Amino acid sequence: MTDARRAASLRWRLTFWYTAALGGLLLGLGVTAFVLLDRTLRANVDASLASVARAIAASSQESAPLAPDLDETLAALFGPALAERFRLLDPLGRPDPRLAPRSRSEFPLSPDARRNAADGRETFETLAMPGVTSGPVRLLTFPVVDRGRLVHLVQVAMPLAGVDAARRRFLLILVGLAPVALAGIAVGGWVLTGRALAPVDAMVAAARRIGAEDLSLRLAGEDRDDELGRLAAVLNDMLARLDGSFTAVRHFSADAAHELRTPLTILKGELEVALRTARGPEDYRRVIESCQEEVDRLVALVEDLLLLARTDAGAVDHPHEPVDLGAVIDDVTPALRALAERAGVALVMRHPGTVMVHGSGPMLFRVLFNLVDNAIKYSGAGRQVEVTLGTHEGSAVLEVRDDGPGIAPADQAHVFDRFYRGDPAHTRGGAGLGLALARAIVQVHGGRITLESTPGRGTCFRVLLPLAPPAD
Repeated sequence: MTDARRAASLRWRLTFWYTAALGGLLLGLGVTAFVLLDRTLRANVDASLASVARAIAASSQESAPLAPDLDETLAALFGPALAERFRLLDPLGRPDPRLAPRSRSEFPLSPDARRNAADGRETFETLAMPGVTSGPVRLLTFPVVDRGRLVHLVQVAMPLAGVDAARRRFLLILVGLAPVALAGIAVGGWVLTGRALAPVDAMVAAARRIGAEDLSLRLAGEDRDDELGRLAAVLNDMLARLDGSFTAVRHFSADAAHELRTPLTILKGELEVALRTARGPEDYRRVIESCQEEVDRLVALVEDLLLLARTDAGAVDHPHEPVDLGAVIDDVTPALRALAERAGVALVMRHPGTVMVHGSGPMLFRVLFNLVDNAIKYSGAGRQVEVTLGTHEGSAVLEVRDDGPGIAPADQAHVFDRFYRGDPAHTRGGAGLGLALARAIVQVHGGRITLESTPGRGTCFRVLLPLAPPAD
């Protein structure tokens, strides 16, 4: 499925859910409005019935005749429909003779209505009346009480045909408007989702233009103060990290290829010269020894690269063996003194004795060797390199200090980078991995390595490692 089809599918889904949500909301509002309308209409009917019943009750007295114009009065107040549907009963439920000649309605008197009337309560009922074709009627049985005694019963009825007609009209209006409302919601949802997804489409188009060969492009919209702006910022940060990683990998690959090519070229040249003409055993031995030196360089370089790769991947376990840094200094001193003598550098080694840490003796040996070897190479003849060991606030402190030319400020941030050489004029061989390996090994041991250097006044590398807790 293409990106365009995916975007269209997402837009359709968002529009569908938007329409469904608002359609459901409108349905709920319609049902609520319909129920409230029905209750309001019925309440109005009950209020009208109660008003008629009170008017009839006020006009009736036990011995006095009813007003001769009662029908006209009720018709003027409540309409002819109510004026013709009432009757007056005595406490036993018999028609009052004063109204019998004028009443043309017959309503049942239910047992519930009798009991409620005896207690002075009115009764509303909905029932079907024989001979009434317009549907059910609403009947009110209203007690007339005088000095705590039931003297009359007033019954008033109203057809519910008007209520039913109003409900049907309202329902037809809702059903008729529903498709129009849903269509409008769907169109609005389609437009809104299109506008909402437009920045996403732009980000997708921009992301498609970004490849591994050019990660300098960035997504637009980072300045937006919303979710899409935050997404663009996160993606741009990720692209920046990827750009840095890809650049580092390209430089690393180029430098590694260069470092590997040099001994391989020497090997090839030595072998080609040896095979071109016949030589004596001593010449062949010299060629083989030279090739072996280059092979040793290759092996050391590959091992260094593998160790760095393993530390980058977190595949090097933290060593937990007790290691005496003082003993490590004693072990590495003979090899370093030989290097210092050949370079004309004075080497001073100072340590207080036993300083215990947890780690790997061979790996820490390599850290010290690389730091001192680097100081000897770049100090120059007639200089001094000093190695000291001490403790400070729960950490072992190993310092390698020289009084050489120092490191330029622009180079200090890169001295731990792989294959980095700040000053080619002072390079004395090597692959440029010594300091990178030293930092990686120190980090594996849970420590850190720092640099202090002033051009013209020397350099100091300081290694801090957690001290091993005292044995019980």
